[in-house]
Amino acid sequence: MSKRNVLAALLGTLLWSVAVQAQDFPNKPIRLVVPYPPGGGTDAVARTIVQKLQVVLGQPVVIENKPGASEVVGTGSVARAPADGYTIGLVTSTYSVNWVLDPKLPYKPAQFVAVAPLVGVPLLALVPREAPSASLAELIAASRKRPGTMNYASLGPTSLQAITSEWFKYKSGADLTAVAYKGAAPAMVALSTGEVDFAFAGLGASRAMLETGKVRPIAVSTPKPIAQMPDLPPIAATVPGFDILTWYGVVAPAGVPQPVLARLNAAFAETMNDPQVQRQISAQGNLPMTMGLKEFTAFLERDGIFWREMIDKAGIRAQ
Repeated sequence: MSKRNVLAALLGTLLWSVAVQAQDFPNKPIRLVVPYPPGGGTDAVARTIVQKLQVVLGQPVVIENKPGASEVVGTGSVARAPADGYTIGLVTSTYSVNWVLDPKLPYKPAQFVAVAPLVGVPLLALVPREAPSASLAELIAASRKRPGTMNYASLGPTSLQAITSEWFKYKSGADLTAVAYKGAAPAMVALSTGEVDFAFAGLGASRAMLETGKVRPIAVSTPKPIAQMPDLPPIAATVPGFDILTWYGVVAPAGVPQPVLARLNAAFAETMNDPQVQRQISAQGNLPMTMGLKEFTAFLERDGIFWREMIDKAGIRAQ
């Protein structure tokens, strides 16, 4: 047999093996790595989705919480996992931000492939209940009149909340100083007591304070109102061009066979289109998302460019 025929035979065997593997997928439990601790908003989304996803796939989907270093610990473990589709990772917009702010990450973009989006997370612009500003325009005007006296709640200089706030300052000319807190809960407490004047937070993170009336929403980060608060104006109505929708999605180690990726993508789409899942996701303050593999791959590329431009223009640097 010629060398060419041998190579052709080996290639044929490999393709046949991949096809058989994909047809049989999944035949054992799947591990979903969540790079945040149990009990938080990200974990809640994962657990909501997994209930339906494992029914669709016909196998258990086991959540493994691996928090630490702004998703780096959990996401890094996914990069090192076998490329067979049985280990996948939940990531958020922080996945895109990390590439921009930390060139020394222990993994590279080429080590991952896109699987599926999960949810979009609108951010609310919030003020204390007793704040004199009734609107975003009034808040901006007040901060300009009293430079250096008003502040905003940050979860650290490279957090999504801080980057969004700095972009808001850049676009609006608001004069606000960052005050850092160790988590969304203490940041919301600080806002409710008037320790800070302003904060960005998702509906899930701010729900308790909103329901008790301790904080007030004055705008939303998306270009159109959201279903959960249809009367809340978009920031863009006051600050033209402001448009931020953070997100959660799923990635896998590079090298997962395409048929396996297609199976996972279809399973997530079926899950996210389930009416009960959509109701639960909406109640958590999020927007269900579905995209095909190519569409989500392109989305991740655009998202990286989006955050890079925002970070560069606002002059944000890793501390």
